[in-house]
Amino acid sequence: MFVPSHITGFFKIHKNNDILQTGSTGAGITLNKGVITTITKGDNEIYFNNKKINLCPTMEVIKQCPIDNYKISHKSDFPLSSGLGVSGACALGVANLLNKNNNPLEMAHISEVKCGTGLGDVIAQHTKGFVVRELPGAPNFKTQKVQKILIKNINNYNVVVEILGKKETSAIINNPQWIEKINKISDELLLRLLKNPTLHNFMDLSYHFAKNTGLATDKIINICDDLSFTVGASQAMLGNTIFCICENKDLNDVLSILNKPIVCKIYQ
Repeated sequence: MFVPSHITGFFKIHKNNDILQTGSTGAGITLNKGVITTITKGDNEIYFNNKKINLCPTMEVIKQCPIDNYKISHKSDFPLSSGLGVSGACALGVANLLNKNNNPLEMAHISEVKCGTGLGDVIAQHTKGFVVRELPGAPNFKTQKVQKILIKNINNYNVVVEILGKKETSAIINNPQWIEKINKISDELLLRLLKNPTLHNFMDLSYHFAKNTGLATDKIINICDDLSFTVGASQAMLGNTIFCICENKDLNDVLSILNKPIVCKIYQ
């Protein structure tokens, strides 16, 4: 079961006493690299890239749909805690395999929220492509609204990622000071994107968000400025990771600036 990685460019946090209504609004893109999940017979163990791990989102899915004698293996192109939606991909992969006929999206969303590892990744990962989340909540909650923006000449674009380190999502989305700052900056960005739903505008708004919230480090801002000749560059939320969208003609110039670039395509 393959689930694509997801990069959030900007977002707004919505907390609610009802976990089904807790989530985020914002926008992001899915990638052709992600997580492949398999479930086989075993000793009730979870593996991430061949390393045994107690992965909270996966464990929370199992609590909602109990199984026994299992071995769950996640093979990921990216590490955890890098702002690339890996934990959401793990949760959604397991939920799809265990509960195809009911509501795997809701199960995965609940697991992410409970673990503090994400608020809107699984909705975007299910939708795929250039995804705008207009209302928060679990994927099948009655007020949840998702819009997929079609991209012309999509094969002309590359998403180049460079992971600079780890950042724990929960330390941001559960911190009242960060929530206030994030929501103040992001408040108008969704409307501005919907008025002009292009990749260029998405990247401009993402950079504005990363810089003005203070989430982006000086190092990331400097690299983004070096990549100003592209469609745009910003920080993947929430991670210590830079991402850039560039046309094929600019790819070699982008690669010459970054140290350990990973080249992806938008997956829709």
